[in-house]
Amino acid sequence: METTVTGVFGNAADAQRAAQELAEAGFGGDAIEVITCDTEDCHARIGADTSDAVRGATIGASVGGVGMAIGGIAMSVPPLALFELQPVLAALLFGALGAVAGLVIGFLVGSATGHQVQQEYEHVIENGGVLLAVSTDGAHSVRAQSLLARCGGTMLSTSVHRPHHVQAPQSA
Repeated sequence: METTVTGVFGNAADAQRAAQELAEAGFGGDAIEVITCDTEDCHARIGADTSDAVRGATIGASVGGVGMAIGGIAMSVPPLALFELQPVLAALLFGALGAVAGLVIGFLVGSATGHQVQQEYEHVIENGGVLLAVSTDGAHSVRAQSLLARCGGTMLSTSVHRPHHVQAPQSA
């Protein structure tokens, strides 16, 4: 999965300085994107950089599956024994149901959260702000976020999604 780290800068010069520092730190030039109100297809680009549906679905499926598996076991052993199933079968059945429910709920929550972040960024950009997004892997996202903060970036966020940029950085 790809992680996109985004931050807002007050002007293009600060965003370009941050982009240059990211490049010097080993983040590939194709992975760095500066978005202003003049950027072509601004809405779609921000949407791609802020979508968090994949992370939501993954976390939801994991939590839902484990939680319901434990619940299935608890309901199939004495003294509760609401179902006459073997505990392993109950764990598998309930775990699968919980994973599907968690996946759907997590996907919806992740999508909604990404949409809210997208609207906030679009409002800032319409008022002269500049968005800088860097696509990387999860292992390098913390370093990218701290670099953006050090350069003056605000409204920092991360999102996890399917790759849509070149994977970034080589070890520096």
